[in-house]
Amino acid sequence: ITESQNCWLEGTSGDHPVQPPTKAGSGGASDTGARGVRAAGPPWRVLFFGTDRFAVTALRALRAAGEDSLVSRLEVVTLPSRLPGDLPVRSCARELQLPVHEWPHTGPAGQFDVGVVASFGRLLSEDLILQFPYGVLNVHPSCLPRWRGPAPIVHTVLHGDKVTGVTIMEIRPKRFDVGPIIKQEEVAVPPRCTAQELEGMLAKMGANMVKSCQLCHFLTGTLLFNMCKQNSY
Repeated sequence: ITESQNCWLEGTSGDHPVQPPTKAGSGGASDTGARGVRAAGPPWRVLFFGTDRFAVTALRALRAAGEDSLVSRLEVVTLPSRLPGDLPVRSCARELQLPVHEWPHTGPAGQFDVGVVASFGRLLSEDLILQFPYGVLNVHPSCLPRWRGPAPIVHTVLHGDKVTGVTIMEIRPKRFDVGPIIKQEEVAVPPRCTAQELEGMLAKMGANMVKSCQLCHFLTGTLLFNMCKQNSY
């Protein structure tokens, strides 16, 4: 998917492009509503959802974005650990001294501009999604719509895919990985690459996509015209 493609948001007709979000204070009708008041611009307040090593790389990228004045508040939601050791995201959040919430608790409602999900493994309810004025983004390690759902990296390796990638998409309730695509980048799968090696490659790619102003561009509306509805697969 390239920025030159003419794409449309899910649920819209082909006659009218999606309008960028109206900034707070502009007097537009979209300043308030089900999603609450929008921030006028960065820095953003971000709630991160994740569990594993792939998610850790994205979390560190968001933490680094705070040093670049893109993120003013960063908190983490992760799952209860059923293993003797701690989940990688929880350990990373403690190292970075970030507040941690244990699912299904997600912290104070209405205190964040956007949610970011990476390898979380739980469906977010519509009520939760609507708490974020700019919605919830998902960093998914495949070229959607291929390998929706769990273990996309494992499926990529087991099926001998020659090309894979990372997709940043907007979360929709009730189904995994079906929302409109914001950004997608491809990469060749190296010969005899293991799932662990591929995870490391895609984690770095996803983190770079998040950090290289994709979050900032999405929130200010400059990528909304390039969001694409996914095809069935």
